[in-house]
Formats: sequence, structure tokens, C-alpha cells
Amino acid sequence: MTLTRNPPRAAAPDRRRRGVRPASRSRSRALPYVLLLPAALGILGTLVYPVFQLVALSFQRENLADLIRRTTTWVGLDNYTRTLTDPQFWTVLPRTIAFALTCAGLTLLIGTLCALLLRAASPWARLALSSGLVVAWATPVFIGAVIWRWLFDSEFGVVNHLLTVTGLCECRGHGWFLTGGQATFVLVVIIVWGAVPFVALSVYGGLLTVPPELHEAARVDGAGATRIFFSITFPLLRPVYTILLVLSLIWDMKVFPQIWFTTKGGPYESTVMLGVYIYNKGINASQFGAASSIAVLMTLLLVGLSWLYVRALRQEAS
Repeated sequence: MTLTRNPPRAAAPDRRRRGVRPASRSRSRALPYVLLLPAALGILGTLVYPVFQLVALSFQRENLADLIRRTTTWVGLDNYTRTLTDPQFWTVLPRTIAFALTCAGLTLLIGTLCALLLRAASPWARLALSSGLVVAWATPVFIGAVIWRWLFDSEFGVVNHLLTVTGLCECRGHGWFLTGGQATFVLVVIIVWGAVPFVALSVYGGLLTVPPELHEAARVDGAGATRIFFSITFPLLRPVYTILLVLSLIWDMKVFPQIWFTTKGGPYESTVMLGVYIYNKGINASQFGAASSIAVLMTLLLVGLSWLYVRALRQEAS
């Protein structure tokens, strides 16, 4: 007797499952947007809306009297015209750019030296140096500014004492904040001290990615440490340096608390940078519309630097 196997029946289509699929697909497609909604609302409330209010305020004549009366007077481009024709603005702007370039250059230089020291140090020395850098990086800006103000104090400052004891100069009672040049020097020290840890640790991380075989081959060819760095290490780390340079310029262009807690823009407004200039216009002079126009111009300048930062990131990713 021959047994024949019946072919398996095709499964009947499940109409209920077919009817559910479009809804489940739409839910799965909407799920990422639902998960991103809280972050989008947070960005909208903390970034987009304040920037929108800042831009709107820059087109208004907003002072203390207007705030008390709760009135709004639109003045068009008058605030921008006054800002761009203000001689003090054209004094503060190049000073801020020069200050930022100086701080950024010294930060990259000292940070690179610290990174090279981290790579060459023993494990225990590397741990101690890394810990010191992290502590300096974690110190609040206000605390750091106050500490440096004490260090450079004319009567009880440690800096004057050390310079006098070591015989470098007779600095007893020397005032570091009496002239614009010396006050700016102190500010540069404060800014660089706070920014070096981030740069040093970032460059050190980049140094670890450089293949040691390249350095060994260069040493065999008779290249020195300086030639190896500028011919091998620096070209490989150029994207890292570009990003660090742009970030440092952005941070140093908008620096405010270190200056305000140390010199308040003195002496004789010689250390007034854009951040302090905006504060004086908005808070001290109650010209909130004019201060907003300066802040918008400063934001546009920083957006240009941020574009360079994003471009460097894209080049590094590619």
C-alpha cells in the first residue's frame, strides 16, 4: 500500500494581524520622535527661546524705566548703529580678540608640554600630574579667581614674596593691578591656568593614538625630538589641535567671571573685554537693548568660530 502525503495547506492569512501591522509600524516610527521630545523641549526652552528673546530685545529701546512701566518701544537698527559707531566698542573688540589669541596660544603650548610630560613620566608621576590637572580643571571659576587675586596681593601675596626671596626682583608691596599691562598679565595667567588641564589631557589622549613605530623609525634616521614632533606627531594630531584652538578661542572670547572677580575691568577700563562691556551696558547703565545688540554681534562672531569647530569635526570624522 502506497502512502501519499498530502501537501501542507497554505496558512490562512491572518486578517487581524494584517490589520494591526500599519498601526504598529506607525508607532515604531513615531517612537524615536517621542523619546526625543523631552530633549527637544529642553533645548527649545533653555537655548532657542532665550536667543529669540535676545534678538528681539536688541531691536527695542529697553531701559530701566521701560521695564518698570512694562512698555516696549521698537527702535529698529538704532542699537546696532550706536554700537557699531561707539569708539569704546572698537577699542574693546580688538583687545578681546588679542586677549583670546594670547590665552589660546599659551594654553595650547603649555598643554602640549604637559601632555608630553605625561607620556614620558613614570606611572606614579603620571598619576600625580593627572590628578593635579583634574583638580585645577574642577576648581570653580569664582574660587580660582579669588585664589589668584590673593596670590598677587600687594601686601600678603605669595607671588611678591617668592619673587623677593629668590632675588628675581624686589617686589614687596608691588601692586599687580595698578597698570593695565600687569593686570592683563594676571588675567592671562588665570585663564591659561584654568584651561591647560583640558588641553593637556586631550593632547595626551591624542599622543596615545600615534603609532610608536613611526617615532622609532624617525630616531633610527637620526631625527631629534623636535623634528619628530613637528614632522610626525603634530601632522597626525592636527585635527585635535584645530578643535582645541577653536574651543579655546570661543571660551576666551566670552570670558567674564575671571575678569569681574579680579579687576572688574580696571584699572581705567584697561581690562574691559566684551563680556564686561556687555555687563556694564546692560546692568550698570541699564541699557538692555544696547547690551543685547552687542551680545548678538558677539554671538555671530562665536557662531563663525563654531562653524570652524564643526568643520574640523567633520574633517576628523572623514
